[in-house]
Amino acid sequence: MQQALVSSSTATTQADPSPRADKQARGEAVVSRLKHIIRPDRMMTDPLMTYAWSGDASSYRLIPAAVVFVDTEDEVRAVMNAARAEGLSITFRAAGTSLSGQAVTEGVLAVLGDGWRKMKIHDGAEQITLGPAIIVAQANAALKKHNKKIGPDPASQATCKIGGVVNNNSSGMCCGVAQNTYHTMARLRIVLTDGTMLDSGDPASCEAFRQSHAQLLDALHDLHHEVMADEELVALIRRKYRIKNTVGYSLNALVDFHDPLDILIHLMVGSEGTLGFVSEVTYNTVPEHPFKSTALVPFPDPQSAGRAIIKLANNGVQVTTGVTAAEYIERRALATVEHLPPMAPLLPYLNENSPAVLIDVTAPTEGELHAEVEKAEAILASENATHIAFSTDEARSQALWDIRKGFFASGGAMRPKGTSMLTEDVAAPIERLADFVIDMRKLLDDHGYDDAIIFGHALAGNLHFQMSDDFSKAESAQKFDAFSKDLSKLVSVQYAGSLKAEHGTGRAIAPFVEAEWGEKAYQLMHRIKALFDPELLLNPGVLLNADEHVHIKNLKVMPLADEVVDLCIECGFCEPACPSHHMTLTPRQRIAVTRERARLRQTGEDPELLAKLDADFVYPGMDTCAACNLCSLRCPVGIETGTMITGERARRRGGMAERVAHFAAGQTRTIEGAMRLGVGLADKAKSVLSSGAIESMTDAARRATGRRTPRIYEALKPGPGAPKQPAAKANAPRGDVVYFPACPSRMFGATGTAYELLSGPEAMLALLERAGYSVRLPAKIEGQCCGQPFLSKGFPEESKRVGGRLKDELATVAVGGAPVLTDASTCAKHLGEHHGDLKVADSAEFLMAEVLPHLSITRKLPVIAVHHNCSAQRLKEQGAVEGIARACAEEIAVLNSVTCCGYAGDKGLFTPELNAHATRFARQDIPEGCDLGVSTVSTCASGLSEQTGVPFVGLASLLEYATRP
Repeated sequence: MQQALVSSSTATTQADPSPRADKQARGEAVVSRLKHIIRPDRMMTDPLMTYAWSGDASSYRLIPAAVVFVDTEDEVRAVMNAARAEGLSITFRAAGTSLSGQAVTEGVLAVLGDGWRKMKIHDGAEQITLGPAIIVAQANAALKKHNKKIGPDPASQATCKIGGVVNNNSSGMCCGVAQNTYHTMARLRIVLTDGTMLDSGDPASCEAFRQSHAQLLDALHDLHHEVMADEELVALIRRKYRIKNTVGYSLNALVDFHDPLDILIHLMVGSEGTLGFVSEVTYNTVPEHPFKSTALVPFPDPQSAGRAIIKLANNGVQVTTGVTAAEYIERRALATVEHLPPMAPLLPYLNENSPAVLIDVTAPTEGELHAEVEKAEAILASENATHIAFSTDEARSQALWDIRKGFFASGGAMRPKGTSMLTEDVAAPIERLADFVIDMRKLLDDHGYDDAIIFGHALAGNLHFQMSDDFSKAESAQKFDAFSKDLSKLVSVQYAGSLKAEHGTGRAIAPFVEAEWGEKAYQLMHRIKALFDPELLLNPGVLLNADEHVHIKNLKVMPLADEVVDLCIECGFCEPACPSHHMTLTPRQRIAVTRERARLRQTGEDPELLAKLDADFVYPGMDTCAACNLCSLRCPVGIETGTMITGERARRRGGMAERVAHFAAGQTRTIEGAMRLGVGLADKAKSVLSSGAIESMTDAARRATGRRTPRIYEALKPGPGAPKQPAAKANAPRGDVVYFPACPSRMFGATGTAYELLSGPEAMLALLERAGYSVRLPAKIEGQCCGQPFLSKGFPEESKRVGGRLKDELATVAVGGAPVLTDASTCAKHLGEHHGDLKVADSAEFLMAEVLPHLSITRKLPVIAVHHNCSAQRLKEQGAVEGIARACAEEIAVLNSVTCCGYAGDKGLFTPELNAHATRFARQDIPEGCDLGVSTVSTCASGLSEQTGVPFVGLASLLEYATRP
């Protein structure tokens, strides 16, 4: 049946003169069928958005006919019915960090929306129930206070979602075999292709399913007995799952369980979305011991490292006390990160062939930790480790693990520009690890992958390797094909291992499943697929595929597009930080579309499509990019997609726009006054007309002017303007300080609060004087600006001009080495980056280090909500901001659901939907009774005040109130 489908698809492509048009028509038909069920803005068929969703973290690209966001089980059923009616398949997508091509399709891509962000910690934290859109790190953060975590711990856990973890049976650094989803799952809720829901934790649901699907359960019962009667097959299955293995379906379910319901539920794990949809999972949690010691241990050669790991591995049995992780990192991989500060202590101990092993030892008590570390040190010394230095310093441990978790991207960034990154993960029995690492290196070298690096979860015999090639050249696919075949022979036959240990089969390994499992087990997998999905509706071609060349088809090309982002491997690690994620485009998608536009320009093959992509990119690609560059903090190589976008904004600016910007740069004082006056008049108008009426009028004006009119809303308040020059104090105890009230602080004020708070500038002056400083202000404040707004809009020359004026003004007053501070983290960051010879401190760090120690807290609020502005995050000021808030309140509530708030300068005025989207979960972070929040930029505070219903103010206003005599 599957062979027929593949042949038919190929024939259609050859016969149809316009397959793209036919596919788009069917995608549009699916959307039409769903228009009364799913909001139109959550369904896409246009060329730009479908291309944006065409890639995952793998080396494959398939452009979907339609992209549909699903939020409920009813919507899942509707999409299944619509796709079935139009002859299209469905692929479900969580985070899109799949590495084997499981999350891309030419059919309907059903993306998990906000409706699946469910989390419930059960009594005692022994179990946790999660929706498939929860990010793994979010679940573990919620469990941390209970000293618990979920078992799976993939390196991408800050990005990957539970739906992908279940469907790929993902594991990770410490997970081993025993703690993966298959073994730690307590309950699963699924939707099958006929629309039936089964909740394995609900007796009523199970009983109803036994009656409605007796035929399916009988067939699984028969398969179980058939397998159990075949001793040779049972032995094969048990051997295959002693090590990590995600090749094919989870056949161990047919051996481990007798009840066909249990078999069914466990077959779903690792099925890569080919058998049904997982809508909820309950995990049995595992201990996360509070005491941990970490070491990155170098060895003289790979053999000695392999022997040490074999001794540390406890015969392959996963433990929670003792050595819980041992990551093998070969010398070539270390070379890609040896420039990073945490590596410095190791460099003297590395020779040209030295690998290193990153080891975690954990224990429930300090005494047990000490004993376990001693055991580990003795084993490491016995195999001639050249430097053993365990540390309980949490910051160092985190830094080392960040390096390890970032190899996928940092190693990829070492590849030549314009090439694609390839990655595989394999496993062998742990007792053969020492030989396995040597043979893997030889295989890579023999096939000409000289840039390949090897690393992996060595306690489980699990190695990852990655290399690069340019798939715009035909010979590259042939080279990869030859390598893949030899890899299959080495891993599956010579080492009796797993071709995919934890990344899932996908398209990459589908042609080699039979070679690894043998014909009998392979046919068993086809029978399982036929029982669940006889129509091949769900993710066809993934996991099982009759096309022996599918692994070298639809390979990504990576044309040079912009030097800022050319090294991106499209891993998607950046996406959770982006305020427009799931609204328009993400950094990964902006880069992918930019690359495709560059390719079309280079080849000249479809000018009409290029023109449409260029035009359609404006709103989702540029207008809704906050250019906050928080993506760079998630990217292991620090790629700043926002910088790419500001560059494109600059290139697209016409002569008229440049003239307007030049005029504005020369009239900043007039513009500031006009802005304050306009906001003030609008605020006064609210006393005559209702806020709703004012907002309706401005919304109408915005529609009429193409969103060129700024928006007015209730929380938008005029600022205090420039403060008056304070009187100089002779012999002030703390000396002189220069204070520059940033233009956002002057132009925008805070909404009303329950407290008698001073404006930001007034509060800052009061605090500095109260702490014993003599304060100086620039003589000319009105109109002074750091230049960041001009840069973000694509006018770098005007930004330099405006910022230069401020720099000169500050230089005249910052004499005698007086420190300079400003009260907007955005401005402090911009001045530091673009006028680096002028040292300007942000108020958060200055207030925490230089002011708060000299003040007394006279009153505390019960609870304060805390927002970390994007610039504050990039300046690493979270500790200072939280420290001040904690000094002023009994409790703080950090807005963990908000990365960049999306206000982004003036986007809150002109593109307010970005601010609304970025903060849509903020209310959930604010506890009942909280009536005040803080942010380090006044515009962000304004947007948060509107979106949360809680007034947000600056740090100075809060601290002044808390320390007021």
